[in-house]
This record gives sequence, C-alpha cells and structure tokens, in this order.
Amino acid sequence: MLAAPPWHKEFIMRTHITLTAIAMLVAALGAPALAGDRDHRQERNHARERAMRCADNAGQGMQVVPNDAGAQERAHGWQYFSDPAACRAVVISPQGDYYFSQGRGLRWVAAAQPDA
Repeated sequence: MLAAPPWHKEFIMRTHITLTAIAMLVAALGAPALAGDRDHRQERNHARERAMRCADNAGQGMQVVPNDAGAQERAHGWQYFSDPAACRAVVISPQGDYYFSQGRGLRWVAAAQPDA
C-alpha cells in the first residue's frame, strides 16, 4: 500500500476550510434574497386582496372627514373626503388643488382654475 505524501493532509484540510467558507458565504448571501422574495409575494397578495375588496365596495359615496384645525395649524383650510368601503379619498387644498388617493398616498389630480 502506498503512503500518502506529507503535504496530503495539509491540502485536504485547506480544501475543507475553503469549501466550508464558500458554503457559509453562499448561505449568508442567499438567505436575504429568499426572504425578500417572500416579502414581495406577501405584499402582492395583500394588494390583490385589497383591490378585490375595494372593487366589490365601489360606489358607496364620499363622506366628509371633519377637520378642526385652527388658523395657526398646517391643516387649516384643507378639506378631506373619504370612502373607506371603496378604499379611496379626496383632499382639497385651500387654494383649490385636488388630490386623490386609492390607498397608496395622495396623487395630484387637478389645479384650481384662475378667476376669469
């Protein structure tokens, strides 16, 4: 039987350590990528469920949201309307600009028309 060369054990040990380090690096980098996929999938599912729920309840009508802001407060003069069943809202600025939301933040829709 042939005897293993003296460098053989050192080579195997170095290779084992290198492969272990590579495996740990791949596991560390791969886990967040897989977790991110699951988070996006859950967000898409929630968005789809919400869209279906809101579509089923569309057309219930806007309701005034009370605004008791005083003259020194930022919300003074703003008007708020909401239709929670249809998942939408309208905000009107003191200058007459209209903003619309379907649950993803306000989007500017129309500017106030200047007086003729």
